[in-house]
Amino acid sequence: MDIYDYLDRVIKSGIWRDVVKPRLSRNSICVLCRGRSNLCGKPKCPVIMEFEAVSKYIRSLYTREIYGNTPPSIFVGRYGYPKVYLGPLVPPIQGDTRIYDYPEYWIDYSLDKILEMRSILVFGGKRVDVSIAREGDRYYQDILDISLSILSPEVELKLARTPVKFIEIDEDIIPFGPRGPLENLRLGTLKIDYRVERASSDYDLRAEDAVWNLYLKGIPISRIQRVFSVGGLGLRRSRRIVPTRWSITAVDDIIGRRLIKMVKKYPLINDIEVYEYNALGNKFIAVLIPRHWSYEFIEAWYPGTFWNRLGDGIVIESDYELYGGREDYAEIGGCYYASRLATLEYLNSIGRQATVVIFREIYPSYVFPVGVWIVRESVRRMFMGKTIKFNNLVNALRYVYSRLKTPREDIGSFLLDFIFRQRRMSEYV
Repeated sequence: MDIYDYLDRVIKSGIWRDVVKPRLSRNSICVLCRGRSNLCGKPKCPVIMEFEAVSKYIRSLYTREIYGNTPPSIFVGRYGYPKVYLGPLVPPIQGDTRIYDYPEYWIDYSLDKILEMRSILVFGGKRVDVSIAREGDRYYQDILDISLSILSPEVELKLARTPVKFIEIDEDIIPFGPRGPLENLRLGTLKIDYRVERASSDYDLRAEDAVWNLYLKGIPISRIQRVFSVGGLGLRRSRRIVPTRWSITAVDDIIGRRLIKMVKKYPLINDIEVYEYNALGNKFIAVLIPRHWSYEFIEAWYPGTFWNRLGDGIVIESDYELYGGREDYAEIGGCYYASRLATLEYLNSIGRQATVVIFREIYPSYVFPVGVWIVRESVRRMFMGKTIKFNNLVNALRYVYSRLKTPREDIGSFLLDFIFRQRRMSEYV
């Protein structure tokens, strides 16, 4: 099935109500829902309502006419699918603004710095049908050209009314500033990335193949996600614009599945390896075990964190895949695929395969979700750091649990339990 057909079916089916099911035995369903599915039954997420109440003073005083250089940046909404809002994000700043939408370079920034940059990006959007990527018009061509740009093109937005700030919080997408309905868009001089433009112009190249080819050419993930989101890749008959949040996970998954095929051909690592990294109120610890490829991602949300504000205990969620892979969508969402991609990049770089378990603890200092990129870039940075090697899994886990704040008895890992239950043939020889 073509990736666009899959995403279309997923979105129309109301994926979050299908794959995210409340587990009433848990301390909180907020971590499962994260404002996406109203699992509590309330018409609007109470956590987001609380944040809105204290954020009403955050009003960006912009005029109806915005002139500046887009990073470049495009946003595709998801409400009302298949008719969604599509448009550029533009700061009222002239010059090189690429850093405003380049998460690969944000890992050393503070949360305040990230939110400061993103809060001045104004979204001017028009409601369009997702099929516009196949049919095209002048407006869509301008949006596509922006997504293909390698520099920061000049953009002039004329909005139908003064933009206002809406609070929309999502673990997957990066927050941005006020928004308003677009009346007119004028685009200045562009410098196109011809590597991406050639892929976009190839109407006989499947979207998954185009994504993989761009990745192999060294195009940053965020830029591949951007052009994929506006429907700029794939067979002409299949193209459609994809909500930003889905394009992020789709690209991570496409590249990850290709890397899995490569990693499975490599020999096992020699020792048990442990890595650790801290970023923006998040702690990541990875355990690599010399066994065939399998993967598990475990999150622990502490009381006082954004999606566990009202809870009185740590809420732990996890998901995994065995050697044969998985066909259903991971309940944890985009973080699962972002972490898996970064892990597979590391294994591919050393030419080895392993069973990998990654722990993520989220502390109250992570006051506001800033997008799934933080997981991908943190895990990438983690594997660039120092490794501690063990020849015994028990000793390795004893060390890991000493580095985590979460009580050992509260952490449940399917893969670790499976390893300790299973005896390999080599033990009988």
